[in-house]
Amino acid sequence: MPEEHYSNKPFAIIGEEDVVLGFESLGFRVYPVKDEGQARIALAEVLADKAAICLVQDNIYQSAKDEIDNYRKLPLPIFIPFARDAGMSLLESMVKDMRLRAIGTF
Repeated sequence: MPEEHYSNKPFAIIGEEDVVLGFESLGFRVYPVKDEGQARIALAEVLADKAAICLVQDNIYQSAKDEIDNYRKLPLPIFIPFARDAGMSLLESMVKDMRLRAIGTF
């Protein structure tokens, strides 16, 4: 990992408070948010804190997609959506779409 991107807590999680706070005890840096404005601030903090990987709750990922797409031009952090519940997550949908584009089938 490039030295300028090193962090002592390389994992970050952005999501609703009741979803992310449990991860703090596991050593993750957490950013509880309630709305799109707070999500944008959290995204900037993740970048400033030099996290390598950032899990973003699906609904927040979708509401801040333009901002996340701007950060995708950088080598780090990598933003990965996750689902709050057991339904089809945005990540599964993204992988399915990439596979369809790559090989033309599911």
